[in-house]
Amino acid sequence: MKMALVSVDFSPFNEMIMSLHVIQNPAHHPYRLAWAEKAKNKLPQDLLLLINKWGPHFYDWMYFVNIRNEFQFNEPTVEEAIERIALIPDLTFSYLLLGEKYGSDSLLKWKNNPASAPLHSIERDILLHAAPWKRKVCDFFYDYNRYLFAEELFRITPWISRASDNFKKELSDSKIESLNSIHPDVTVTSDSIKIKKNDVYTFSFEEFPRLVIQPSTFATPHVMLCCNQDRVSIALHVAVPDSEKNHEPPEDLITLLKVLSEPTRLKILQDLLHHPYSTKQLAYKYHLTEATVSNHLKQLLLCGLAETQRKGYYVFYTGKRERLESLRTDVAQFMQQPVLDEYIFTADLT
Repeated sequence: MKMALVSVDFSPFNEMIMSLHVIQNPAHHPYRLAWAEKAKNKLPQDLLLLINKWGPHFYDWMYFVNIRNEFQFNEPTVEEAIERIALIPDLTFSYLLLGEKYGSDSLLKWKNNPASAPLHSIERDILLHAAPWKRKVCDFFYDYNRYLFAEELFRITPWISRASDNFKKELSDSKIESLNSIHPDVTVTSDSIKIKKNDVYTFSFEEFPRLVIQPSTFATPHVMLCCNQDRVSIALHVAVPDSEKNHEPPEDLITLLKVLSEPTRLKILQDLLHHPYSTKQLAYKYHLTEATVSNHLKQLLLCGLAETQRKGYYVFYTGKRERLESLRTDVAQFMQQPVLDEYIFTADLT
């Protein structure tokens, strides 16, 4: 079987998107944490508010990496990629932002019958008013690039360019060995690539004959960026001189583990993952006061392990399985940081 065609593709736009992802989740990106804290102090408050308000509905901005890679912009500048996004058909734009989460068939049904859509107000607005949302998002990207990212891109591009050239040389010398050096969660053979994430993903090069390596100073600890059509895209970490890694565990991870450490709360979450419950129902089941159950539910809501939905006079709580599953990744990423250092943190200072 033929080995995949490997290319090294630096995307200024994807790097901008990854920087937004880091600003929204700085503690989970220890190599760019110091930069993120400085960025938050430098950004206008209205832009910082939008980063945190919109990001959760765009998979913490990562859906825009999917969009760029899906259409293969191959942009030389951030501005050109934004212009390409502005030209995407409105319906396609809304489906690209919402479809991975809900599915295109469901979105089409909900667009024709919005009252039946179990969407957040922002998601519903994107589905029904894609054109103005596309303009708002593009304007936001222009402003973010002008106020903050363009300066950082100018600073990091020489290191990314040099790291790309070095990796291309390594590929020409020994392709499989070089690919296996990218990240401890990446295993490449002559016929497939295996990537550990929440689960283990194996991609056959017969089905996905193109492997795209995207150099980034912001992506770590993430490795798999997306899978589009005939190709898989993974990140290549590029160290920069002032990447002062934070060794402390993320605060939200500590909070989450504390919330899960209470036995009754853990049993309530188990219930919510399988069936919606009201406060009164849980109080009756566990012989607790409604005030005690409400406190447990508040803790689960605050750390993203549960969500609410009103049905008539009652508010029902359901568990968020995807947040619980991401906990495994968060713990694994923190635990493997010393291993990551061996793989990726070789500062390129020349």
